[in-house]
Amino acid sequence: MRRMAAPELTSSNQTDLTSLQQGRAGKYVRCAPGQEVADPRPGDVILIRGRGLVGRAIRAVQRVRHPMREDHPFAYWSHAALFVTPWHLIEVIPAGVIARKIEDYRDREYHYIHLDLSETQRSKAVAFAFSCLGQKYGASSFLLLAVSVLLGDRFKVPDRGQAGCVALIARALGCAGITFEYGPSDMTPADLAKRFGVVP
Repeated sequence: MRRMAAPELTSSNQTDLTSLQQGRAGKYVRCAPGQEVADPRPGDVILIRGRGLVGRAIRAVQRVRHPMREDHPFAYWSHAALFVTPWHLIEVIPAGVIARKIEDYRDREYHYIHLDLSETQRSKAVAFAFSCLGQKYGASSFLLLAVSVLLGDRFKVPDRGQAGCVALIARALGCAGITFEYGPSDMTPADLAKRFGVVP
């Protein structure tokens, strides 16, 4: 039987594995493998620590952008997804933009970010995410972003609307009125974590 990570978003869980944290612009909770967040809201976000070579490469690139020791925790994650129903996420994988059940991540650690959004804002973010379903993955934008970061962010990645996991979320949340330091094509999971103050 799976345990619920947080009975409600307004108080800490009683377990020693999960407790509600207050970030810079939202509340978040860590869900260990086998746990899940209680009552997720459409428009909220999860950050995931990817496995394998690609995940390690993304984390290494992110540490170049965030070299200060106090910023290193933000580079813990390498993937992100957006809730569109209490049971489904929309995310970008190499095959493109897909919908996936949150239970597919039950054997993985992730951090759930509860954003302070109105129902109208949530609807706008979700509608945008749904409009992206089926789009191709922006591999060229991904590679350009890596080169840009490794060169010290000397150029901005052209925003051609290509799909990347954080680019999609940044555009969706932009529809809800949330702003970011970087443009969607220039953002990494670490930038998302830093924007909302989420640490592992």
